[in-house]
Amino acid sequence: MINVVSFSGGRTSAYLVYLMERRRKRGENVRYVFMDTGAEHPKTYEFIRDLVRYWKINLVCLRVVINPELGKGNGYEILSLDKITNDLAPWKAMLKKYGTPYVGGEFCTDRMKLVPFQKYCDEHIGKKSYHTWIGIRADEPKRIKHKPRVSYLADISDIDKHGIIDWWSRQPFDLQIPEHLGNCCFCIKKSIQKIALAAKDEPELAAQFREILASNEVRKMENRNGTDLIMYRGKNSFDGIIQMFADDGRDELAARMPSQKQYIRAAMQNALCECQLNLF
Repeated sequence: MINVVSFSGGRTSAYLVYLMERRRKRGENVRYVFMDTGAEHPKTYEFIRDLVRYWKINLVCLRVVINPELGKGNGYEILSLDKITNDLAPWKAMLKKYGTPYVGGEFCTDRMKLVPFQKYCDEHIGKKSYHTWIGIRADEPKRIKHKPRVSYLADISDIDKHGIIDWWSRQPFDLQIPEHLGNCCFCIKKSIQKIALAAKDEPELAAQFREILASNEVRKMENRNGTDLIMYRGKNSFDGIIQMFADDGRDELAARMPSQKQYIRAAMQNALCECQLNLF
């Protein structure tokens, strides 16, 4: 059975790569796959390239190829490491075909990550011939779903979030962004506070994201009854979240977020400066 690590580009997922690479060097068959949504933070792409350079792993980078015809399945392409980038191309193509995802309808994960991953593994390894590994920690039990041929970081390590941050702060390279900017910058699964803080930290990326959502090329869904832009928790739109926190200063907003406090505390303690997608 071939072990395939579904690498998200975050700290926890990268720590899983570290552990699995030790197993590979002991003789196990381990492979690594990254699904590029084109919507990650620029620093995430730097982190991925650093990981490959420092650890000398063979990382397969995939990107969904959206078939614009409704009812037709999508494909994927294999990219070289220097071609993965935050151009938002898969996101734009997905919005054009399917419309906007929303809380309770997070099809973006399926279309841009899960399906390309499964298609690649089925075609290049063989159906039921591989065991998928996902970077979900022991302190995230609600995210763990027990399925055949699927394992998690929690199955081989009891490390928690603080431990991950501490471990990375002692490595020669690290993901140089706080948690709220991890994974897709403006992911609909994030809290509205994280979205607001991400928009304040990355105004250019936020402006680009807003422009895409406002495009006439985004498919309007009849069953949404004009609520296509209501994508986030609490029935909020991206613009609505930005307006909601417009009067809050960046540091004031960050100080109210426990995860941000933890990141800062760990970084200070070590004098050096995560996200995992649950695909299943």
